[in-house]
Amino acid sequence: MQEKSNENRNYGDLKKWQELVLKGDLIYPHEAVARFAAKFKPASAMDFGCGTGRHLACLAKAGAKELIGIDINALPLAAVALKFGAIKDAKEWENGKKLNLENGATLELFCSDGKSLSEILSDKKVDAIISWGVLHLYEPSAAAEILKEFANSLNENGRVFINLRTDADGLKIGAERINQNSYKTTRKGYEGLVYSFYSKTEIEEIFRQAGLKIIALDKEEFTQNNGEIFNSFYIVEALKEAK
Repeated sequence: MQEKSNENRNYGDLKKWQELVLKGDLIYPHEAVARFAAKFKPASAMDFGCGTGRHLACLAKAGAKELIGIDINALPLAAVALKFGAIKDAKEWENGKKLNLENGATLELFCSDGKSLSEILSDKKVDAIISWGVLHLYEPSAAAEILKEFANSLNENGRVFINLRTDADGLKIGAERINQNSYKTTRKGYEGLVYSFYSKTEIEEIFRQAGLKIIALDKEEFTQNNGEIFNSFYIVEALKEAK
C-alpha cells in the first residue's frame, strides 16, 4: 500500500499470515461473493488480498475475462497460478506476469510489496474489486486511503465488495487495545495478530471519504465450536458513480 498507509497497517507478522493462508487454503468462495459475482458479472475484476485464489476462481466462473490478484505474500500467489493451470511448478510464477488461461481469460498476480495500487496497476482499471477479510487489518484512516485507491482503479459504475469485522466480533474479547481502534488478539491460532473492529458509522465515513456510494450494507453473524466463537461481519457493496 502507499507508504503513508503503511504507518497504519495492522496485520502484524506477515509470515504468520502466509502460514495461515496456505494452511487454510480455502477452496470454496464465500456465498455472498458468489452471489455478487453472479449478479454483477464483471468483465474485469481484482481481488485485493486474494490469498490462494478462491474468489478469483469464482469471478472467472461468473465470466470475468481479465483477472487480477494482489496479495502481500508471494507464496499464495504461486498457488493461485497453479490452481488455474497457468504454470506447472510454483517456481515458474513471476510477479505481475500476464498469464493466459484456457478459457481465453488473462490472469495477473502481484505481490504488493509496499506499493500502492497506482504503482502496481498504472492506468489499468477494472469493473469490480473484491476484498474479503482484509480491510479490518487496517486503521480506519488507512482503510479509507485504500478505498480511495479502489475508487481510482474502478471503471465508472464499477463496484467494490468487501467485508469488515464489526465492533461486536468475538476476536475483540480479551484482545489488547494498542490504540483507538487497533487490537492485538489473544484467541488461540490468532495470537499477536492485529485487527480493527468497525462500527456502522465508521464504515459509512471511510466510504464517504473514498468517494464511493454504499448501495448495500448488511451484517453476517455466526458461531463456531458449539457457540464458543462468535463472528460478526459487515458486508458492504459500493458504487463508483459516473461523473
